[in-house]
Amino acid sequence: MRNLISTLALALYASAAAADATLDRRQGTSALANVTCGRNTYSRSQIEDAVFEGCSLHAAGEQLGNSRYPHRFNNREGLTFATAGPYQEFPILSSGAVYSGRSPGADRVVFNPDYEGSCVYVGAMTHTGAPTRNGFVECDEVAGDESGGTTTTLSPSSSGTASGTASAPTGTETGTGSEEDPEDNAAAAAGLHGVLGVGVQMVVGGLVGGLLWL
Repeated sequence: MRNLISTLALALYASAAAADATLDRRQGTSALANVTCGRNTYSRSQIEDAVFEGCSLHAAGEQLGNSRYPHRFNNREGLTFATAGPYQEFPILSSGAVYSGRSPGADRVVFNPDYEGSCVYVGAMTHTGAPTRNGFVECDEVAGDESGGTTTTLSPSSSGTASGTASAPTGTETGTGSEEDPEDNAAAAAGLHGVLGVGVQMVVGGLVGGLLWL
């Protein structure tokens, strides 16, 4: 009986942890419909996939490619983002694939790895159209709603927080563009702080307590 209780508790804990990871995937994108960087337009799900990968790598202390992404972005350009720093940058590819270490292309998502305990999307930027070779300019964000409908242009400071699921990345990585930028040698320093919600703990505790009375 006790083995059954232990197994059930572990299964519930694993399910809750997986749900939390899914929720983190959409932090900061609830008010977003799409983002245009130069000639490339990215859907909300593409933004979420790139941010999720960047956050996951940062939390694990891992980096990809010659330029070691994700890495710190010091924002020397003075770009406007949804929160204050620290910032990390991670490539987003026009092919629809999630960056895995090859050419990063010109476009980046930017995330704050520890905003109120979560890793959140704060904006996007691109080398395309920048006044200097390795500089960045902000991408154009378009606001939407939870159903995916497009509304009006969204300023970076208006990004919200959402919960739910995101589609899995697809495609083959074929990004093009400069491999180097001013932040290439900065390493990620902070870990992502994931915490199991109190509500989930109460559910697990209630179920285990109920079984003990059987």
